[in-house]
Amino acid sequence: CFWAFLLPGSSFGDNFSHCHRAHEDVHVHHQGLEMKAGHGCNRSLHIEPGQQCPSCTRATIQAPYVVLATFERDLCKATYALNSIAKYDKNHNLGNIILLWVSQKPMEWYAGRIKRMIRMVARTRHVTVKDLSPQFRASGWLTGWEVQQAAKLKSASIVPTEYMVVLDSKNTFGRLITERTFFTECNQGIRQGHVVIKRLDYWTENTYHQSARLLGVPVPKGGHWPESITPAVWHKRTVLKMLAHIGESHHLHPICHGPLCKAFKNRATEFSLYHLYAHHRADFHCLHAVRKPSIDEDWNKGVMWLWHHHGQLVTLNHLSKRKTLPVTFGAEAEALKRYTPRARRRAGKHLERLFRRAGLRHKPQTEHAFQAFYQCIVGGPLYEDMSSMTKSPETFGRGPIAGTPRRMYLQTLGALVAAGLLVAGGVIAWRSKSPWRSLRVSMVDEEEVC
Repeated sequence: CFWAFLLPGSSFGDNFSHCHRAHEDVHVHHQGLEMKAGHGCNRSLHIEPGQQCPSCTRATIQAPYVVLATFERDLCKATYALNSIAKYDKNHNLGNIILLWVSQKPMEWYAGRIKRMIRMVARTRHVTVKDLSPQFRASGWLTGWEVQQAAKLKSASIVPTEYMVVLDSKNTFGRLITERTFFTECNQGIRQGHVVIKRLDYWTENTYHQSARLLGVPVPKGGHWPESITPAVWHKRTVLKMLAHIGESHHLHPICHGPLCKAFKNRATEFSLYHLYAHHRADFHCLHAVRKPSIDEDWNKGVMWLWHHHGQLVTLNHLSKRKTLPVTFGAEAEALKRYTPRARRRAGKHLERLFRRAGLRHKPQTEHAFQAFYQCIVGGPLYEDMSSMTKSPETFGRGPIAGTPRRMYLQTLGALVAAGLLVAGGVIAWRSKSPWRSLRVSMVDEEEVC
């Protein structure tokens, strides 16, 4: 291994010297609707000797391309994600990167910020930025999230490798990316299965039902399934076959030419569509393997989500103090808007500690620097004023009421109990032969007599 690393004629040494250009200034080429930077880097993943693998699995696959969709709001957050790839993928177990600019505003308006964003990662691999703003503006009735979903699926038509790893701007890596981070020992793409489909939250379960309706397949009752979140490992040809199966064009222009975007309006997602279609194919075990991750292997354990509220602060605090960093961490846009100012600040401090331990950020010296970091990673209001930060009462730290002030919660609960007791007492008094009812009846009789 020592001589293989040093000799320039060896495959590993040649790969290392051509891919890592840490001290080279990267020139970004911007022409029309495309921006390119960096040099290509090809790396193959091999099956480990002695493994008992299905006969249909590939002995060698090329390192998968990375597909990441972003727009103007997430440029700062995407910078952290790309820099983490440059830092933690030294052996190039991930291939080149395709960035999808999904916005109604042209990419050239933000060309300077995009160049600064890709400059560091372009020293280690080739980066291509695709401007999809014309398709977005031509779509008319679609939202940015729906255009992003369609763009991720149709990007399979421009990915040259057999597999692709789909990321979002919020996926910042905190650990070394190995050959087995996204693939098994038999070169099968890992599909993380968290829980059975009936135990998923209502929103995620509904995405699988809507996707099954479009694909014309039944929703499985058993097995472990992932949530509709990134990272995700997709097989390129399976994605293209799925688009053809539902009658959708695989070209990026137009962004929707079939039932795909209508399904997104009905709450189907790109991930639930792919997972269901791949699961019902006969070659699923050749392409993917389902694994229930531990806390150290879970790709999404350190990410704050908008629709998750059950113990997120407790989990984030636990992860920020562990010796081992999570695989990815970050926060969805405005994921903490339902929390109190004190809870939002506490979560921001936990996230900042994770970024600092990952070597992606220096400790801020001022309150202004911390607020800028919070706006970059989470967004939304941190707190209304400085007084609300000190006068805010204690909050619940776990469960469905995480982040809710104790005093407000107890006052609301007491009011509901008092109202319930008053209603129950009134019903009982009316139905019983009480003096109140007799008095009311006698008054009515006197009025009738008069």
